[in-house]
Amino acid sequence: MPSSLLSPDSPARQRSQDLLEQFPELAEVPGFPQARILTEYVLGRRSGELDVSGRATDGTFVAAEVVAGLPHEILIVDDGQGLQSRLLSEIAPVGTYNDRVDEAHTVAEVADRTSPIDDLPAFTPERDQVWAVVNAPKATHALAETIAAVQAHVSTVIVIGRSDSMSRAVNKELARGYARVDVSPGVGKHRMIIGSRPLSSPSLPSFPRRGTIDHPATGVLQVRAHGACFSGIKSDEGSTALLTALAAATQPAQSQTVEAVPGSPKSVLDLGCGNGWLLTAAMRVTAAKKGTGVDVSKAAVTSARETAEANGLEVETILADATDVQALTGGDSAVSAGGYDLILLNPPFHQGTTIETDTAAGLMAAAAQLLAPGGQVLTVYNSHLDYRETLERVIGASEQVARTSKFTVIRSRR
Repeated sequence: MPSSLLSPDSPARQRSQDLLEQFPELAEVPGFPQARILTEYVLGRRSGELDVSGRATDGTFVAAEVVAGLPHEILIVDDGQGLQSRLLSEIAPVGTYNDRVDEAHTVAEVADRTSPIDDLPAFTPERDQVWAVVNAPKATHALAETIAAVQAHVSTVIVIGRSDSMSRAVNKELARGYARVDVSPGVGKHRMIIGSRPLSSPSLPSFPRRGTIDHPATGVLQVRAHGACFSGIKSDEGSTALLTALAAATQPAQSQTVEAVPGSPKSVLDLGCGNGWLLTAAMRVTAAKKGTGVDVSKAAVTSARETAEANGLEVETILADATDVQALTGGDSAVSAGGYDLILLNPPFHQGTTIETDTAAGLMAAAAQLLAPGGQVLTVYNSHLDYRETLERVIGASEQVARTSKFTVIRSRR
């Protein structure tokens, strides 16, 4: 694979290197190779040395007055480290959108000259010739919703990612909104797929996606999910196992209504609420009057709120890092320390392909502070991780209420 889109004697390559040398501290940060490719691409397009696909024009005539100022503005989506935003803001005005609130904070710190955008569908630039850079998401639906949100305002969409994770599905989604789709040369382990020439009548999907989940404890519940929401309109196996255990523990005697069962929770908190199905189902099973969902993802909190509404329930949703108790309980937050009778935990255990347990430990610590006296935390996790000892230490007395070869559900009490 070549090490650059540009030839060694390219004026644009020299300008790119000069720019990169202004920020030597960024060179070792993860994500730098992609930021460098984007810098080369923009400068190469501006100089007429690269065509839309990122290949050398090789003497093909390019009108200098047409390309010299391109792009007039850049929208960067889900730049987790802020490097793309920092470097490209030296070339053109940059707006940034991050689904994850923690990544949005990182971008604000690293690239303080950029303009954050809170709501992508509300993006309405004042300039023409706006390009969007989209960091390739794991879920095709996330890319589809991003394209649907920006297609009317963006002349070129550049999806960038590792070559081995860029499937034909990316080409397909770009082709829904753009007449031309190009695949760039690979540079190192990365490449771009580029959509240009916006269609006047695009065939774009609508969001949120709609579906149903059927569980014996609740019957059929409506589910809504935006593109970047984990598990989409489905229930992940862990959430299903947790709800099954919760339903078994709160099943009333034949002569009792759910409301009459001693100790029935009046409030439910889901730390990492995803599409909101588990929170909605838990409120149905327990007849709790108050439900709150917290998630680091904008797509998730919006999905959770819409899922609850679709089932006739009202919940509070909070966009925050669910491990950050101070952020959850400060200001106008609906979460109060020691205020929840039932807390649900289905912690993630992968960061990419790597098993990680730090997030789970942070969620357990947060639950311990947010749990009301006499309340309970229900945690589901992959059985091989064996979190019970940690739950005992961090929250209190813990007992196993369900276990399969894949998942374990633990009840913990203060």
